[in-house]
Amino acid sequence: MGQLDGKVVLITGAGGMKGIGRACALKLASQGADIVISDFRREPKDLPPQEIKAQWRSIDSVAEEVEALGRRCLKIWCDLTVSEQIEDMARRAAEHYGHIDILVNNARAIIGRDRVGITELREEVWQRFLRVNTTAVFLNTKFVGRVMIEKRNGGRIINIASDASKRAKPKTAAYATSKFAVIGLTQASALDLAPHRITVNAVCPGSVNTDRLNYWEADQAQAKGVSLEEFRASIVADAAKSVPLGRIAEPEDVAKLVAFLASDEAAFITGQAYNVNGGTLFH
Repeated sequence: MGQLDGKVVLITGAGGMKGIGRACALKLASQGADIVISDFRREPKDLPPQEIKAQWRSIDSVAEEVEALGRRCLKIWCDLTVSEQIEDMARRAAEHYGHIDILVNNARAIIGRDRVGITELREEVWQRFLRVNTTAVFLNTKFVGRVMIEKRNGGRIINIASDASKRAKPKTAAYATSKFAVIGLTQASALDLAPHRITVNAVCPGSVNTDRLNYWEADQAQAKGVSLEEFRASIVADAAKSVPLGRIAEPEDVAKLVAFLASDEAAFITGQAYNVNGGTLFH
């Protein structure tokens, strides 16, 4: 018997081949949960080279992996900048399985175009980061929270925040602001939903080896005349030097904490924000 037998999990941003969403889907499915995975359809220019080479098919490929574990998997394409699509996703998931027990707000805006000083940051970039990283988390919590309240079985909501939720760095105004807001939303939601036995917590990864596209990295690689894979490998190696445990996180490191927070073992934990960073940040 898995500790999540009979549970239904909705995970956003779950289509990446090396993403946290995929790692969470496989980890929670391995513990007995049935899965709903969502992502938005990316243009080829927005795909990591590794996914193109592997002919990766986003949530279609992840769904096949979940089903190979013997669990059911519902795929929903969803643009998180459109509130109607978010509401429809919650409705479809609830109608398909009859309930939603766990929500993992994992999706984030593609970073890179925000990597400029505050005086050079374009308003449309700022707004997109807030819509995807913050407003979508609010809306998912709102609509899935309603489903959980209606079913009266409690629930778990887990927001993937960031170490940038606790400490900003230069040229990250849009990203850091959007992720700081997730912590406030986590705390307020935890208080609002506590009477319904729904816990809300955040996971704050440091650098994670996800291979998700980063516009800044792509531009730097082109300027240096090297492949994106080569440039990213150098970034990962450099980042590892500043981590006390000697490496940056893998998606599975984050998924393990998500699985704990989704379990009955974490029933008395709510409103918290936990770091997964190898010792680079302690609060």
